[in-house]
Order: sequence, then C-alpha cells, then structure tokens
Amino acid sequence: MYSTKTAITMSLRDLLEKLDDYDIYSYYIGQFKPGKLMNSPLRNDDKIPSFAIFPSRTGDLLFKDHGSGESGNAIKFIKLYRGIQTRDELERELLRIVRRMNPNETIKTNNYTKPVGSGVADIGIVRQPFTDIDKRYWKQFHISIDTLKKFNVFSIKYFLCNRVVRGTYKEDSPMYAYKVYDKFKIYRPLASKYTKWRTNLTNRHVQGLAELPKEGGNLLIITKSLKDVMCLYEMGFNAIAASSETTFIPDDILKSLRTKWKHIVILYDRDAPGMKNARKYSKQYKFDAIFVHKKFKAKDVSDAVKANSFFAVKEWLTKTVERYAC
Repeated sequence: MYSTKTAITMSLRDLLEKLDDYDIYSYYIGQFKPGKLMNSPLRNDDKIPSFAIFPSRTGDLLFKDHGSGESGNAIKFIKLYRGIQTRDELERELLRIVRRMNPNETIKTNNYTKPVGSGVADIGIVRQPFTDIDKRYWKQFHISIDTLKKFNVFSIKYFLCNRVVRGTYKEDSPMYAYKVYDKFKIYRPLASKYTKWRTNLTNRHVQGLAELPKEGGNLLIITKSLKDVMCLYEMGFNAIAASSETTFIPDDILKSLRTKWKHIVILYDRDAPGMKNARKYSKQYKFDAIFVHKKFKAKDVSDAVKANSFFAVKEWLTKTVERYAC
C-alpha cells in the first residue's frame, strides 16, 4: 500500500527535502573532503587551490572562494555555478540533481506533466536517548516523551543517506527522526530552511495515520505537520498530516477515512499559503476549514501553544469544534 513508486507532485520545497548539501556540491564537483582546499569550480583561472567547502555550527555545508570573495550556502553555489536568476530555473536544476540520485520513482513537478525519475534516498538513523535539550525543546509545545514515542519520533546521533553520514546531532542544532511506516523524515528545527528537513516519504506516508483509532470516531483534524498532530493529540484530538506541506491526503485514503470519521476538518497555517491551500481542499473535498485564532498571534497550533498557553489554546479549539460534537 505504501509503495515508494507512487506518483507525487514535487515543488521546490519537496526537492530541497530530498537533497542535502553534500548531494548538491558533489553533483557538480564530485566527491570532496569538507575543509580541504581545491581549485575553484566557480572560476576557470584558479591555478592555486583557493576554494573550500566546510561545515557550519548548525551542520550546513558552506563554501568560500578566497580568490573572488564569494561565499554562502549550497543554494547560492548553484546559482553562481549555473548563473541561475529565477525560482523556476532553480527548481529545474534541483530536479536534475534529484533525478540523478535514484531514478526509481515516478513523479510530476508543478511545471511539467511528463513523468520523470526522482531520487528517493535510502535514509538510515542511529537513535539515542532523549537529551535534556530534547525535553526542553518539545516541552515548549506541551509534547511529552510518551507522545513522541507513540508517534515514532526519535532523537538521533546522526542519519545516513545512501549509507553516507549526512548530519550529526549537536547541542546547538538537535536532530530528530520521524518514522512513518518504513520511511523517515529528518527534522533539524534550528538549522537553515534549506537543511531543516530531509525525507524519503511519499504522499502515501500520511503522518499520524497509523496512530489513529482503528474504529474511527467523531472528529478527525487534517493539519500540516506531525508536530501539530502531536500537539493536538495532547489536547485530546485525533489528527493526521500529509507527508509534506505541498501535498494532500491521497483520495483513496480519504475515502477510507470518510467511512470511519463522522466529521473531518482542515486546520492549516494562518498564513497566505496555508489559508490558500485550506480553502482549496475545503472546496474540493467539502471539508470545513478553521484557523488558529488571531488573538494567539501564531500561524499554527504548536506555535500558539509555545507563545501563549497550552490550556488557553485547548480551550479555544474545544469551543471551536463544539458544533461537531454530534
């Protein structure tokens, strides 16, 4: 049922989730050793090695061209190397890298309808006990260790992509793995937006689906992240989330859920993309859509809890969904 060969829609965010910095740099320059000087791939006249790629404190790989003074992250490197000016050009370039990694999965991009190969990386993890840093991080959202364990969220020492270590746990950049059936989503909450996520989930890997009561119930909430799913669970609500913020629950899974749940409601981010997608899916599937109240000054449930009070947000949501009680 959860085949990795399912067709999925890829956006720039999806593509970035399937790549890490090493994948990007090595696509252009081959295998390299971080920290070692080499001839600059950005300049044809570099006779003396003056270019290096090195890890930052958060685990990102940054580059520095001492000859030209250019420096930055992997995305900036792509733009300089390829002369990329637009988001569409960047998406096409990232797609080429993803395709090269593993051409075993059929996908569609937002701009192309022709099926092409994509890279679904083999991700492995090495678990560790939850640290005090982990406990403090998740406590902000009122998410307990027991809830993390229920939803197969692990603190990890490091993760491997295609048998190569790609990221390691640091006190100033903790790292977690979400296990969804047989795949993983790596989450580094304090990393840059380009390296925060790494995943090999497909749209069939619905987060929180395996943890739902088998018999169903009265109300099911479709939200946008596993963090929000867990936060809602702490409040006593059943919820699921699509594999990424740019996809939705597959139709056949929705059909099955409709037979078990009397009411299904969408709770997406209170921002432009979230509200746009919520209204789109609300109209398409005839689900009501709700958003975190403006008074909380947060875009989602977990951020509302962090910035306000777990019990205040729970009280608001309980009153908001009272109409679905029967």
